[in-house]
Amino acid sequence: MLQTPTRALSRVEDAERMTAAEFFRRAPEDRKAELIDGVMIMPSPPSDMHERLVGFLFTLLRMFAEERNLGEVRGSHTAVKLADDQAPEPDVLFVAREHEHFITDQGVFGPPDLVIEVLSASTAAHDRGPKFNAYESAGVREAWLIDPYGPAGTEFYQRAGNALKPVMPNAAGIIESIALPGFKLRVVWLWPGEKFIAVREALKEMNT
Repeated sequence: MLQTPTRALSRVEDAERMTAAEFFRRAPEDRKAELIDGVMIMPSPPSDMHERLVGFLFTLLRMFAEERNLGEVRGSHTAVKLADDQAPEPDVLFVAREHEHFITDQGVFGPPDLVIEVLSASTAAHDRGPKFNAYESAGVREAWLIDPYGPAGTEFYQRAGNALKPVMPNAAGIIESIALPGFKLRVVWLWPGEKFIAVREALKEMNT
């Protein structure tokens, strides 16, 4: 279950409705901002736990994708245009090689193949609600909603037809990605206690 950090939580919302085109012109470059249902939202700064997990997943996915020439991985300041009123910034995203034309200097203009949201108390409602709905409607193949404090609030989804359907780790505690062939996430890696597994060691485990 998502825990609330002891520091104060806040987010800034620009209640003026705007289109995705306006958002890409007006969004600040120095902090995360998202267009959700036509409203620009700037989340509060993330916790250290959040950033450690994002850093681990970004590095792991990027090295795996580069080694196998599967596509491109981007981080949390890459906006994704999914509709005229939806331009979220997932914490981590992957765009397969056959969809690399979606990537522009401004952001990703089309659905990534995989999006990862590391939840926080100030963003979880959006991540599980309108952002998830936008990912599903736009055709994202796979979405991971990860609670940085444990498995209870964590959900994995993969596309089946027109919908993102929940999937569970297999008997060995592994999620096998459909967006990155061969990528096998051992879920215990997400909550290691003090120190994450070395990325090279995780990659080696996937190959055995």
